[in-house]
Amino acid sequence: MTNITTLPNPSTPLAFLDPALADQFEASRYLFAATLGAYVWDITLNLGNDYALLFNHRVRFPTVVYFLSRVSTLAYILTCFIFAVTSIENCAAMEISIGICLLLSQTYTAMLFFLRANAVWYPNRVASAVFFLLWLGIIGTNVTVPLGLRGAHIGPTMQCISTDVPDNIRKTRSYLTVVVIMSLVNDTVVFLAISYRIVGYAVLADSPRDLIRAFFGGSHLTRLSRELIQSGQQFYLVAVCANILLIILVKLPISPTFRGMASVPACSLINAMASLVFRKVKFGLISADGTVGETSIKFHVATNPRSLSLQYPPGTTENPVLPLDVQIASEREEFGHSVVSGRHDTFKAPVLA
Repeated sequence: MTNITTLPNPSTPLAFLDPALADQFEASRYLFAATLGAYVWDITLNLGNDYALLFNHRVRFPTVVYFLSRVSTLAYILTCFIFAVTSIENCAAMEISIGICLLLSQTYTAMLFFLRANAVWYPNRVASAVFFLLWLGIIGTNVTVPLGLRGAHIGPTMQCISTDVPDNIRKTRSYLTVVVIMSLVNDTVVFLAISYRIVGYAVLADSPRDLIRAFFGGSHLTRLSRELIQSGQQFYLVAVCANILLIILVKLPISPTFRGMASVPACSLINAMASLVFRKVKFGLISADGTVGETSIKFHVATNPRSLSLQYPPGTTENPVLPLDVQIASEREEFGHSVVSGRHDTFKAPVLA
């Protein structure tokens, strides 16, 4: 610490920090301000959509979860920003408030993931149970966040800064790692499960192994990619990448300031992506069950794809040279009712939006 009598402005908090830590603390302020501005801008851009959700559509449980996730995420970003830029009398109480806001944000955002995955895999009870257990895991791990956060005043000033518990630094890092890993596992499982389901709609495979082979090496990979993009999977992929970045930062030997500052934009980005998918489903831009488009091409993957031939309507000539069995299926998608290739399948889908 610098001698207070030699400071031209002894009330400046950064003067009591090491130069490296002071730079990190100042960078966190800029990052929190930028994240808050970006998230508020996202909310502003979607005010019309949110108004339509409240007054032009029936308000059900998923809509309530959507608004709770938006409010809690905004509260988390705002409390982090206030913690970094304003004078606070009780740093520990403010850190607990930040942890509670993070817990609520993670809980409601994970619920949006659960609702989406559950709707796509309906009525598979095993899949629903797995998604629900992952959601409970998100709650269980994030409950420890308010208990593990610590803060202290910078020198004699009222400015707060995040700190590690001196005697439990390894323990603190371990619980942070579990929190981030749980979020990564949940987001990854949801992303892969929905992707697998979408591939199942696009590829008529004889086994799960054929689906995997078609996804990673099929000649129709471009169409599958388009199906995944149209179903909003790129937004879930962004969430997975954000959690991977958080794990890397938690494991690096860096200051608590750097680890804490990375969680704020990551949390806001993941919530923004989950909210975007929800709005697209609610307004009919993405189907609730994961299917896309009115006409889809079904690719049949068999054990020996070279032996397959293109199927022609009766009365036409078959060409045995072509390698894929392509079936064109005119498909009319409705919520709770679908017509595929003249076959009617009626089911009661879960209410996602």
